[in-house]
Formats: sequence, structure tokens, C-alpha cells
Amino acid sequence: MSFSSKAVFGVELASSKRARIETSLLARKPGDMIRMARDGFLHYAIYIGKDKVVDFVADNGGEINSRNLYETVGASECAIDNYLDNEYRSYPEQEIVQRALYAIAESHIYRLGTYNCEHFATWCRYGYKYCHQPCEVAATLGALVNLS
Repeated sequence: MSFSSKAVFGVELASSKRARIETSLLARKPGDMIRMARDGFLHYAIYIGKDKVVDFVADNGGEINSRNLYETVGASECAIDNYLDNEYRSYPEQEIVQRALYAIAESHIYRLGTYNCEHFATWCRYGYKYCHQPCEVAATLGALVNLS
């Protein structure tokens, strides 16, 4: 029986996971938006340097925390995704990081369609809350149904 150097019994080894993430995010710099493909949705975080990200999760109604990059990405495929750079001017790197870090101390309410991790990341980088995922469409349709 032979074992892959990448996985044992279907579990990715820590060294392989780190190498996979390093390869995907090789050009990362503070202020970049990091996209992680989760089951059925994309998760976004702001890279703040020294292998740390700040992200917004639904835990306890909405928490913004600084976390380890490798633990946050986990088994997800990941990429640098500053997808609005061609449409909006981003803040300077250090200002993006400061916006993300200052938000940790503030109170936030997570709303899937109107204020989620992607809204948070685009606000940090561009000063504009935006989400291009289907959850925003679903929230809008839900609001229209409730109006009728």
C-alpha cells in the first residue's frame, strides 16, 4: 500500500496545505481581498500581512476577527481577488488594513444578502459595500416578496 505525500486517508497534510495556499497566494500583499471557495458560496477576507486575515463571519450574529491565513483558508481553494480594481480606486494598502482592524472593535450584524463577508471586504478595500454572489439577488427577491 502506498500513501500520497499530500494526503493520508483523504486528509490533506499540514505541509501540503500550506504549500497549496502559498502557491495560490504567492503575490499577496496587505490589503488584498482573499477569496475562498466554500461549499456553495465564496468567502472573502482582507489579508493584513504576516499570514493574518481579517474576515466577517456569521458566528454569534456577526463577528469580525483577525485570524491565521492557513486556518481560515483550510481545505478551500483560494485566490487573490481584487475584482473591483478596474471599476473603483482602492484605498492605499495600509489604509485598507487599518479599516479592517478598526472594524474588529465595532458591532456588526451579519445579513446574508445585505452585509456579509464580501460586503465587508469590498468596504475595507474600496469604501463601497458590494456582493456579486447570488445571495444578494435572493435577499432582494425576498424583500420584494415581503413588500407585496
